[in-house]
Amino acid sequence: NTPDKEVYILADGKKTFRVFENIISNILKYSLEKTRVYIDLVERDGKVHISFKNISKYQLNFDPDEITERFTRGDLSRNTEGSGLGLAIAKGLIEAQGGELKVDIIGDLFIVNIDFNI
Repeated sequence: NTPDKEVYILADGKKTFRVFENIISNILKYSLEKTRVYIDLVERDGKVHISFKNISKYQLNFDPDEITERFTRGDLSRNTEGSGLGLAIAKGLIEAQGGELKVDIIGDLFIVNIDFNI
């Protein structure tokens, strides 16, 4: 979902693309099969808010703030590829551009929220 009009932020295109690519890659790896994924972009209160939501195929048994720390994985028993650096790097790249990245968990719904000033 996107607004009817174009929305602009001041950001590094390559870094922002890398963040979105990482989040979408995680969604493709870790979403429960045959479930929907929601990506929403809204403009409110002088900010652009982007949210990525998916149903996890793994139990979300961790603190949402910990998943954005380096070397922390969402499911410690998981044996799939990855170092746990993805969301930590994504958060760092967003913050370096003056934005904010936050992870929320509601049951088995995994949400990544990104905010940028307009």
